[in-house]
Amino acid sequence: MPLLNLALGCNFPVGMSDEEVGGEVETVKRFFAERNVPWYWWMNTEPSPKHIGQILKKHGLEYDAPPLPAMLAPLKQDLAALPKYDESIRVWRAGSISDLQAASRIRRIAFGFKEGEALTYFEDMAQDWLSDESPARLYLAGSSESDPVSIGAVIQGAGIPGIYVMATLPEHHRKGFGKAILTALLHEAANMEGDLVALTASEAGAGLYAQFGFMHLFDFDFYSMPDEV
Repeated sequence: MPLLNLALGCNFPVGMSDEEVGGEVETVKRFFAERNVPWYWWMNTEPSPKHIGQILKKHGLEYDAPPLPAMLAPLKQDLAALPKYDESIRVWRAGSISDLQAASRIRRIAFGFKEGEALTYFEDMAQDWLSDESPARLYLAGSSESDPVSIGAVIQGAGIPGIYVMATLPEHHRKGFGKAILTALLHEAANMEGDLVALTASEAGAGLYAQFGFMHLFDFDFYSMPDEV
């Protein structure tokens, strides 16, 4: 896990040689290759070493534009003042394997994964998503619990709750499902430790998050492995 966290910020210890950093990069590449899942190498605003982008390119990764905004909101805001949505929308916490299967399908379609990729994303970590002892909470939304169309998760980590995998099926955009999910996640996060809640927004989602009090902090750059021909 500490090694994989390097791919979420590029914080290699000062003094490591390019060869040592390259060895860690290859280890991360093998980790994901063995699991056949798509992935990105996240680049924060102050990477170490500063020329990590050159090293990543040397090891086959390519810059993946555009950068995406990291956003923060106060955790203890007035939840009653959050934007409203259609009260007929049903929102529930994932409580079964069938919920996880539905969530994997929504994530795969909404994020545009290729055929055969990310088929069992949530089921593969079922205990993490379903256990009350886990710091992760996954929610679904739809017209009924038999027809989920939107998902989102909040995970407590390092004293800051984070919003993850916000996704809605394309044909159900702009119908309030994203607002319903985000409202549930912020209520959940309010019971966690910390003063702030964080997320990384898509270009399309940044406007929604701003309505909920999220402010732009900085932009993440991304590197990814090119598709094999």
